[in-house]
Amino acid sequence: MSINEIHVRAPAKINLALEVTGRRRDGFHEIDTVMTTVSLFDYISIESSEKLSINFIGPYSQGIDPSNDLAGRAAIELAKTIGREPNVTITIEKQIPSSAGLGGGSSDAAAVLRGLNEFWNLNQELKDLEKIASKIGSDVSFFLYGGTARCTGRGEIIHPLKDLSKLRALILLPEVSKIQNKTATLYSQIHSNNFSDGNHSKRIAHRIDRKLPPPTADMVNVFETVIKNHYSELIEYYALLRSKGAPVLHLCGSGPAVYLWIHQNAKVEELMFDFKQAGASVFEVFTTNRQDAVAMKTCNNDVF
Repeated sequence: MSINEIHVRAPAKINLALEVTGRRRDGFHEIDTVMTTVSLFDYISIESSEKLSINFIGPYSQGIDPSNDLAGRAAIELAKTIGREPNVTITIEKQIPSSAGLGGGSSDAAAVLRGLNEFWNLNQELKDLEKIASKIGSDVSFFLYGGTARCTGRGEIIHPLKDLSKLRALILLPEVSKIQNKTATLYSQIHSNNFSDGNHSKRIAHRIDRKLPPPTADMVNVFETVIKNHYSELIEYYALLRSKGAPVLHLCGSGPAVYLWIHQNAKVEELMFDFKQAGASVFEVFTTNRQDAVAMKTCNNDVF
């Protein structure tokens, strides 16, 4: 049976640890990170059309160039691999802020690969999609899996871990000026004295596979040092958020979004109000399992 339309959701991620372990000959950095998907999603629909068209809607759709977006590249690369034209319209409802460290663009690309694999009835195995994903972006392979994983290499080598139980968190996005070419700029400010051996990520991975919560002492992020040394505006804003009830903040990727774990008895509504009063965008999320992270539905079913 042919499918006329398919709906896929693309989750955001947070980093439980992010270490840079060295510099590669190709110019990329070797990383060792543990990531988990969370319940903040972009929503993607795919339907047939006469040519490839990428459309963005939703609260975080402004400023995205469809001609330079990873989702479009994913469609083009997959179509090239199987020898067909990418004649689809892809509509992405952006609920994940861009350039925030939450992986929204990479997640959209992975969702398009998964969605088109189903939509075109390709039956491509995950390892085949991974080969395409690694050409598009370092985090795209992780989002093909979803759930929780330790990622090494450029981030494209995936070591799936047991799913985290539903841990509750608040993601806070500061209202600050965007850093131009953020990822490349921040990586360029990492030096050999910022390298580590990956043991923080290793310990977190071992804890998760024993179904234990990640230890706070190992939840490090190399970009925290970079931001501390170069971006005083962000440091001042994080200090403001800490004064509003977030004593321990963890950086999402290269930022500027941060998150804090929420305990069972926390007064979440009061916290969210205070953070919003401080000018932050606030998202209440839970860690997601692998099945929920990669869910999709055809047009014959209700959308998410």
